[in-house]
Amino acid sequence: MRMPFDDKRAAGRGRLAVLLGGAAAVLSGGALAGNPAACAAIADNTERLACYDESVGRPHQEAPLPAAPVPLAREPSALSKRWELDAEDKRGTFLITPYKPTYMLVGRWSNSPNRQPTSPNPANQVTEPVAVDAAEAKYQISFKTKLWEGLVGHHGDLWLGYTQLSNWQVYNKSFSAPFRETDYEPELMAVFRTNLDVGLGFKLKMLTAGLNHQSNGRAQPWSRSWNRLMVQGGIERGNFALLLRGWKRFEETASKDDNPDISRYLGYGDVQATWRVDAHEFSLNLRPGFDTRGAAQLDWTFPIHRNLKGYLQFFTGYGETLIDYNHRQSTFGLGVSLVDWL
Repeated sequence: MRMPFDDKRAAGRGRLAVLLGGAAAVLSGGALAGNPAACAAIADNTERLACYDESVGRPHQEAPLPAAPVPLAREPSALSKRWELDAEDKRGTFLITPYKPTYMLVGRWSNSPNRQPTSPNPANQVTEPVAVDAAEAKYQISFKTKLWEGLVGHHGDLWLGYTQLSNWQVYNKSFSAPFRETDYEPELMAVFRTNLDVGLGFKLKMLTAGLNHQSNGRAQPWSRSWNRLMVQGGIERGNFALLLRGWKRFEETASKDDNPDISRYLGYGDVQATWRVDAHEFSLNLRPGFDTRGAAQLDWTFPIHRNLKGYLQFFTGYGETLIDYNHRQSTFGLGVSLVDWL
């Protein structure tokens, strides 16, 4: 049925009134109170909702803006902090930073003190036993500094490291409390960030290659030394780190070799595992040798008071020091730790 012309015109005027009424509601504040139908013609969602709220006497609140996405927290990397692998951990060159653990054992006891060191080289044979006590002190200091950042493009850093390990007969008053042995170990290392997934949540975080010299700086027949080419891989997952290290000794002439058979006892590599649990750190070093001539060392760092940490160390096997490279013993020590592995 067709609507008469006058009726059509009246309907059009009605729709126009609704539209004008909606606009008036927005402009005139509470003029449309009690008439929510007048808000239907408002196209903007926010303005239409405000109109509805006002028409029924409800205070209107703007919808909150969506919160900015929270960035994911960076998983801390102990190896990156120690070696400045990630960009966030870079600190520049020529700063002294920790390397291996630094500790002091105020008491160290051996079940078999090495009173007459030997070597296949006749010039390095000690002919008379010395008065070495089973109890002594032992300490290690170790640090490094970055010499060059960005060896290949923006990748890899060159580091210089130094470690000194000393055994001190501090309780041997009848023998003037001498230093029984001090081993000096400078190293030059190229360190590269890899950050490769190797499965089960573990990452191959770094690869290193470098030159290592270790000696006790003593005259014959007490002199011991060797030079090595070393490679190492660092794997980590959370608070657990694993360092896999291998080396190749640079051979010396027979007459100048203080310890020709040192590789039979100290082998061609070692494994260093470190695990941090709250304020405790456990580390295990395994060094295989030939014919069961390897060694194992277990260390435990534990809290005492604030920054003061206790240190327990157990060693068994060959080569706790260079002068003892071919001497088997088991030792136990107790002291304090200043710098841990992680």
